[in-house]
Amino acid sequence: MSQHLEAEAPAYDGPPIEPDGPYGSKLSQVVANVPGPIRSVTSEAGGMTLLLGKVMWSAIRHPRGYWNDVLDEMHFTIKRSWLSISIALFGFLLALSVPSMQFVNLAGVGELYGPLLLVQSTRTFTVWVATLLVAGVIGAALTAELGSRKVREELDAMEVMGIDPIRTLVLPRMVSITLITTLLAIPAEIITVLSSQFGSWFIGGIPKSDFYGAFLWSTLSTVELVALMFNCFLAGLLIGAVCCYKGLAAQGGAMGLGKAVNQAVVIAFLALFIMQLGYNAVILGFFPGLGAFR
Repeated sequence: MSQHLEAEAPAYDGPPIEPDGPYGSKLSQVVANVPGPIRSVTSEAGGMTLLLGKVMWSAIRHPRGYWNDVLDEMHFTIKRSWLSISIALFGFLLALSVPSMQFVNLAGVGELYGPLLLVQSTRTFTVWVATLLVAGVIGAALTAELGSRKVREELDAMEVMGIDPIRTLVLPRMVSITLITTLLAIPAEIITVLSSQFGSWFIGGIPKSDFYGAFLWSTLSTVELVALMFNCFLAGLLIGAVCCYKGLAAQGGAMGLGKAVNQAVVIAFLALFIMQLGYNAVILGFFPGLGAFR
């Protein structure tokens, strides 16, 4: 009889379900029955969300004592990465403006180049390129720094001494990278305008007065700029949560640390792409006439 029951029992390859274990509750058993790859992604996404919630709760509940660390981290990070981010952003947007200008010239609507490219770049490419550069340069360094502390067991030593590593290390860095990404929206938009204007003048021969005319600035509305700032703010929170989580979860020595950095950058890239799709859909849903020619 027991052999017959064992033969009919469904195969289970997940972690052991213990009464007091991570899958002990009835609700958590649903996660235990999810296939391995999906369960791993769900677990990591939940861990990043939980870390983000802890950091935000700590920052809002006790908004003092970490701003000096935030300013120091911002100064060090900007000094180390502003040149590479600026060059990469200008080069990518300039490379985008050249074929765009050629396309509108072939279509015979060269005067629409400024409104078309600048509005679309502000909504998508500017945020996309700027946040990718933040994730690839600043986020990778953040993951490596926290991961090296985890591998050297410095975080465990801090907990033994009664120091909260989330409050001491993670919170200032997450606030710093969020503020940097948000503030980067302003120079990124300026670089977008300059690169677009240069491409229009070099390829299409459009005068500066026509490019910076009232038609262009009436198309680029205030709502568009506010949406750009808030988009960068959300992207900074996402990058900080992903990179800090992967740094805290690093293990396996130098090889494991390298894998954690690579995984953090790849996950941040994919998450930013998905977030951009959802964010733009929501913004255009609330403001359907956004970016329309007036």
